[in-house]
Amino acid sequence: MDLKSAKALGAELASKLPWQEIADSPTVRYYTDWSKFEGYKPVEVPAQQLGEAEPCKIVLANGALVSMGECRGVEASGAVEVFQYLQINSKILALHASALREAVRITITGRVEPLVVIMSASARGAHTASHVVIEAGPSAAGSVVVYAEAAEGAMHTAVVEGRLGGDLEYVLVSRGGGPQYVHSALAVEKSVAARPLAFGGAMNAVREEYVIGEGASAEVVGLELGVGDSRIDHVVSVINDAPRGRGFARLYAVAADRSFVTQRAVGRITKRGAGSNSAVEGVVYIAGDGAVANTQPVILVETGDVEGARHSAADAALDEDREFFLRARGVRKDDLPKLLMLSLVDQYLSSLSEAARGIVEPLLKPLFS
Repeated sequence: MDLKSAKALGAELASKLPWQEIADSPTVRYYTDWSKFEGYKPVEVPAQQLGEAEPCKIVLANGALVSMGECRGVEASGAVEVFQYLQINSKILALHASALREAVRITITGRVEPLVVIMSASARGAHTASHVVIEAGPSAAGSVVVYAEAAEGAMHTAVVEGRLGGDLEYVLVSRGGGPQYVHSALAVEKSVAARPLAFGGAMNAVREEYVIGEGASAEVVGLELGVGDSRIDHVVSVINDAPRGRGFARLYAVAADRSFVTQRAVGRITKRGAGSNSAVEGVVYIAGDGAVANTQPVILVETGDVEGARHSAADAALDEDREFFLRARGVRKDDLPKLLMLSLVDQYLSSLSEAARGIVEPLLKPLFS
């Protein structure tokens, strides 16, 4: 739908839809504290003028495009059509649509090493809505890094929707300050190596959906890192909606200090996904006495014709034998939690390409300095 229609529909639905329509049972419970998103009005900060930007970097600030650097095989412009790959079916998405100032369409036709898209919200007490539509053609390759950040006291909703037609690495980073909701909905036509990262924030809610086409594949390796009093709710869905697709997701969750972290990796094979394979895994580690972390891997199979479907959950905490092994080699007991945290972070970082790691790793270093 066009931007004007989306804003009107969002304003209408925002006043009608409740925060949650389904029962709050342990199996379908939402772990997002929606009250954190209340009391904010759409941002009224004047749009900044377009300025110079680094090559292959596109910047949206407070909902407006402020700079875009030249990048071979990439074009960026205002998007006329939005919500083509997801519906306005929740209160938070209705609020997002109603607050939209503009949307950016990014077309990728070649290799990018990498393309960086920054969406930031800095207006205290206001709601910023950032919206990006990605169209990657069959020859698209390389790495796309999308970085969403909300400053303290600012509310941010960020939506990334579109189509991936080539072989791409897609790194989605959600860094919280004020309450932030990030929703990514992508149709996968060939292959994607998705590498999501969520850390920090008063309420950092991330939703990802990868709809896998015929013979296509989506591999997701993600990390949630809770520190201080942060709260993170991350859901990744790999959906086989065509024959012979491959969907895999492994999420690492670390909760330190007094943080609350929950993760759900969902593998779904629809009736149209005959001959597909889906596997989802969750790994959690609680590194603080006041911290909470949980994982809920889920498999949903709607056809009897599948190649495979499995899910698993694991606790990364050290058992007595491994703890003794490390302490016998000179590692102090007080250092074990940080060592294990660094191990899980390194497993995530090692899954990134060199280009993407060069962008992501500096974001995490201050947390362990």
